[in-house]
Amino acid sequence: MQTQAFVSKTLKATPALNQKLEKFVAEHQHGNFFQSPGFFHFIDEVEGYKPVQIITTDESGEIRGSLLGVYQSNGSNIKSWLSRRLIIWGGPLVADPEDQDTLQSLLKGLKKHGQGKAIYIEFRNFYDMKGMKEVFEQSGFQYRDHLNLLVKTDEEPLVRKRIKKSRMQRIKTSLKKGAVIKEAETEAEVMDFYAILEVLYRDKVKKPLPALDLFLGFHKNPALCKFFVIIFEGEVIGGSVCPIFGGKTIYAWYVCGDDRKIKGVHPSALANWAAIEFGFQNNYDEFDFLGAGKPDEDYGVRTFKASFGAEEVCFGRYHQVLNKQLYKVGQLGLKVYQKIK
Repeated sequence: MQTQAFVSKTLKATPALNQKLEKFVAEHQHGNFFQSPGFFHFIDEVEGYKPVQIITTDESGEIRGSLLGVYQSNGSNIKSWLSRRLIIWGGPLVADPEDQDTLQSLLKGLKKHGQGKAIYIEFRNFYDMKGMKEVFEQSGFQYRDHLNLLVKTDEEPLVRKRIKKSRMQRIKTSLKKGAVIKEAETEAEVMDFYAILEVLYRDKVKKPLPALDLFLGFHKNPALCKFFVIIFEGEVIGGSVCPIFGGKTIYAWYVCGDDRKIKGVHPSALANWAAIEFGFQNNYDEFDFLGAGKPDEDYGVRTFKASFGAEEVCFGRYHQVLNKQLYKVGQLGLKVYQKIK
């Protein structure tokens, strides 16, 4: 068994491996956008992100497991240095769930690569990984409960029936008043959306927001992402950035709306409805909210998300600190940032 690490543009130079990996992820029962070669190539071009791909193969060269992580940092200089982390969405993917050797090899390769480059590693689980818990813990990771919400996008009548009546009524009222849902057509619309998102992150989320080029990049790649905007009287008042995968899942990565701007118009609701509607119109299985907070902490947005008929799941996260001193300093810096904002 061999474990290989590929960073940055290396995968682009190996089309044979790239094809094998694409097939492996597409056919895996837990395959997803954030573990796909398409995401690797896309995020490699975005400032502040650097992907790493760990692959384990057998003696014949067949892929036994894969793991795509992304190094992230915010700002520049000391701020960038103290915010370095390695995030894995929806991985690892192992051909045989009982194959602990492959899982150990993937985690070992990831940790080796992360040393000195990231302050901590975090797995954001997309499926039930309890069967992997022992191996993760042996590798130094700690499990933490974390909720998510999933919306089935099967048939339109069923989707509408599951949505809370008051939420569906607000969607209908907003459309009746003249709000329009469409895909972003121009960079100007993307920038208008980003301006609203900046206010949301400054006033409520209170966490650093990725640079504009991430959103412009998604706008330029409609095969990877649906970029919806909500328009009222020619003005962008909200929208959602939703990566898509294999006709199976559409993800709510970034969603916002200026709900106080026009009385009776609810762009945040429309921004989520846009993705759900796309899902059932195009035979997707589900709409993934990509997180609903910790179960023991108040998270007001959870109630809003649940009103779309979502199923609550708790797949949790795995976390490991690689540099405890810098981690403490970075966490303190984040708290200061949030208080200032």
